[in-house]
Amino acid sequence: MLDAGGWTSSALVRPACQPSRIRAGRGERTCAVFEENDVVRGSFEEINDVLGLEIHRRDGFDPGPELRALMARGPMTVLGVEDAPEGRTAWLATRYDEIRQVLGSDKFSSKLLYSGTAAGFIFPGFLTQYDPPEHTRLRRMVTGPFAVRRIQGFRPQVEMIVEAVLDDIEATGGPVDFVPRFGWPIATTATCDFVGIPRDDQVELSRALHASRAERSGKRRLAAGNKFWAYMNQVVTRTRRDPGDDLFGVVVREHGEEITDAELIGVAAFVMGAGGDQVARFLSAGAWLMAEEPEQFAVLRDRPDTVPDWLDEVVRYITSDEKTTPRIALEDVHISGCPIKAGDTVTTSFLAANRWNFPGPQDRFDITRKKPVHVAFGHGIHHCLGRSLAEMVFRVAIPALAHRFPTLRLAEPDREIKLGQPPLNMVALPLTW
Repeated sequence: MLDAGGWTSSALVRPACQPSRIRAGRGERTCAVFEENDVVRGSFEEINDVLGLEIHRRDGFDPGPELRALMARGPMTVLGVEDAPEGRTAWLATRYDEIRQVLGSDKFSSKLLYSGTAAGFIFPGFLTQYDPPEHTRLRRMVTGPFAVRRIQGFRPQVEMIVEAVLDDIEATGGPVDFVPRFGWPIATTATCDFVGIPRDDQVELSRALHASRAERSGKRRLAAGNKFWAYMNQVVTRTRRDPGDDLFGVVVREHGEEITDAELIGVAAFVMGAGGDQVARFLSAGAWLMAEEPEQFAVLRDRPDTVPDWLDEVVRYITSDEKTTPRIALEDVHISGCPIKAGDTVTTSFLAANRWNFPGPQDRFDITRKKPVHVAFGHGIHHCLGRSLAEMVFRVAIPALAHRFPTLRLAEPDREIKLGQPPLNMVALPLTW
């Protein structure tokens, strides 16, 4: 049902390929849908975007009841059907193999949905919105800065950033909110340095980027976004005159005539959004998990050689980005026997796939797990561009935190950590030691 707290699923369990049943209750509606013949119907965009987001609300680190109910129905379930003649179907993929099949197929498009259609609108430089051959051309030009050799060369700078942040936390004394004091400053400083934003400009630019996403007022979001883009345009102009050794500089030197200013700005904004937002959320969640599982992180601190795959397990368990934007079927295709028609959408749930065994013992966080399998960084041509950078930051920051604060714990253990709407977003994380 749909109540004041958001979407909640019915208790009915239906076989794979069968529509899920969600009823409208008395609470405030978050999208215009109604139930007819046991199928959710409404605006195609709202079913995909609003309902697709709501079902990924969590219970702490774990999948919430809405997603768990859908996971129980099989690897492919119906979110809803467009309220129109011959309306299209919005699907949800919840298992590893099906997700890889969708994301690895050229039969699906990642272009944005507008007015219920694949209108082909793309924000320049935002790789996740491109299909081949445009995606192939642009990704080829921007992969150079993420080469393993360059990332390893950047590691000493990240180590200094992390140590400075931990020094500041230690000097302040607990309790400290680790969202603005740990996750955010490490992620944004490292990402800005990598992109090529001068330190004097980073705080203001990071605020503008955050406000362009988080402000409740549409006018304020727009103003912050315009401020961010205006600054980035100045950086591009400066870099074309004198390219440095950062992301901007490397791309300009190697592909300056092939990439437009708009694409270059978009790539930088895309990387900063991923680095400043996704990496920050993961680092904060890692600190939270450390406070909840001190004995396991003691193994990482004291016997790191015994847990070579610790990062994959932390990434699997946290899954800081729960899902993809919907993929649009370009032709009829079958996934696990389910008939996906041209124009239908499939949302792939990384959280469901990575936590498939929840709540069983096989799903429990185990830092000693050998080679845990996950899709937290995606799959296929849109596999996370910045994975090498993100993983390097994680490998520096999480062990450093475990060493600096071995007694890290929740400052208010009886108070639930409040989460915002997905993706995984802690409103505050007060910790002490």
